[in-house]
This record gives sequence, C-alpha cells and structure tokens, in this order.
Amino acid sequence: MTAETRSVIRRLAAKILGNYRAPAPSHSRELLLSLEAARRDASPGGEWEALAQEIIAALRDNGTRCFLRLPPIARTVHPPMRSLGGRYWAYLLDSARFSPAIQMGLTESPVGQPLPSPHYPLTSPLLMQHGYHLVRLLESTDFDLARIELVLEFGGGYGSFFRLLRNLGYGNRHIICDLPAMCALQRFYLRNVFPTGPQADAPPNLEWVSSATTGALGTQIGAASPSLFVATWSLSEVPQAVRDEVAAVLPSFDYILCAYQRSFGGYDNARYFASLERSLPQFKWKHTECPVYRNNFYLIGRRTD
Repeated sequence: MTAETRSVIRRLAAKILGNYRAPAPSHSRELLLSLEAARRDASPGGEWEALAQEIIAALRDNGTRCFLRLPPIARTVHPPMRSLGGRYWAYLLDSARFSPAIQMGLTESPVGQPLPSPHYPLTSPLLMQHGYHLVRLLESTDFDLARIELVLEFGGGYGSFFRLLRNLGYGNRHIICDLPAMCALQRFYLRNVFPTGPQADAPPNLEWVSSATTGALGTQIGAASPSLFVATWSLSEVPQAVRDEVAAVLPSFDYILCAYQRSFGGYDNARYFASLERSLPQFKWKHTECPVYRNNFYLIGRRTD
C-alpha cells in the first residue's frame, strides 16, 4: 500500500468519524449561568469579554452537544490545525519518548464532538498537539509524571491538557489559572469527561484560580515538589504586569514548559522569553524554535539547584 493510499484511507476514516453524533453533555444550563456571571464580572471592553459573549450566543443558538465545533471555540481553543497535524504526528512517531501509553492517552472523548485528526482519527488535532508538548518536555528533561505532585497550568483552554495527564494516570493536584469564563468552560467539559460523585463534579484533584497575582499563585503552590508549570501560548499573550506576577512564582517549580509565538500584540516575545531564561539561572534550559510550527518556540527548563 502506497503512502498516498494510506493518506486517503486515513482521511476517509476521519471524515466518517467526524460525522458521528455526540452525546448531549450534562450541566449545560449551569454552564450558561456561569458564563453569564463571568461576562458581567469581566473588564468592560476586554477581548475575553467579547469572546465570552460570542460563546454564550453560540451555545444558546446551537446547544452544547457539538460545542467544540462552534466558531468562537474552534477559532480559539479547539483549532483544526490542518497544516500542522501531519507534521505533529510524524514527529511523535519518530520520537523515542512517544510511548504506547501516550498514544493510548491521545484517544479522544466524544464530549463536545471534537474534530478528528485525518492523520490519526482516534484523536483530535488539539489533543495531538498536547501530546507533542508532553513529548518535547520528556525529550528535554528527566520529567517523570509519576513523581509529580503539582501541575499548574497558566491558561487551560477547555481542559484538554488536564485530560491528557489524567488519561496517563496523573491524580495529584492540578491547578488551572484562567479567566472566569474559561474556568467555567473547563469545569463543564471535564465534569462531563470525568464525572465523579452524585453531582458529577469535576475530578477532585482539579482546582481553579482566576487571579494571576503572586499572592494567589504562591499560596496555591505551597511546598509541593516536584512540580510543573505549563503555559502554552498563554504567558506570551498577556500584559506585562501579568507576566511579572507569573514570573515571580516560577522559581518555586521544578519543571517549566512554555510555548510562545515570536510576537504578539506589539510584544517581542523572543526577547521577553530570552530575558526570562536569563533571570532564572537555577534552571537548565532548552530554548528552541518548534520544527513543526515555524516562528513558534519552546522554553523548557529543569531546576538544578
């Protein structure tokens, strides 16, 4: 069978899987109420306030059954990544750190009717990208998920990276620091994927923080070790004041995984993250351009002191 034939078969499989009917999620009304509250509390005129309004309108008009395919969500936190999916998958297959366990962990949930990847139809492009993040961390450090006591995500999308780590057996503390509207979406998604207790609550090891202040984050981190800080394209998209608050707590972590684009909203991110690297000499760093996604970079560190 030629490579072209295999590619056609994969794409047909993805198309067939993409036409499935997802189950109706629970707690949809609670999600809408939470989003409304988040919208009321948002700063007037903020970019994320506009996004929250778009999400609310899309959910009211279309329901939550296929919420991952709604335009305001697909545009921001569940993109199809048509031009990148094949390259991500090729990299994973060539990596010695891409294990059968990680491949199993990339199996998608039907909640929200995610987009299937034409390159590996059992996953989605976004979940495949999260597998790639993890493999890059494994390749660059001695990271061992089984030893980690705390994960803090700065910006959690709709909860997909938490889902990947849980699929791999992680059950210790996981904190997501995000805006209230995104926290509501994450809670809704994860309590449908991993329902626990009589009220189908989100997994008990998951916590949320909606303030990126040094005090709020420092209190949550405590003395947990080893710990992981994750910020994939989030730290590179916030104002300088928020970056400073987050940078102040980074010395508390044992591992740091950041991904960023070269520039955003007038910020020279390449300069910023080079400065951040120099400010933390207690870490051994690997700072490289992503071979899959041009003009995007990884800053990955392991604390050595």
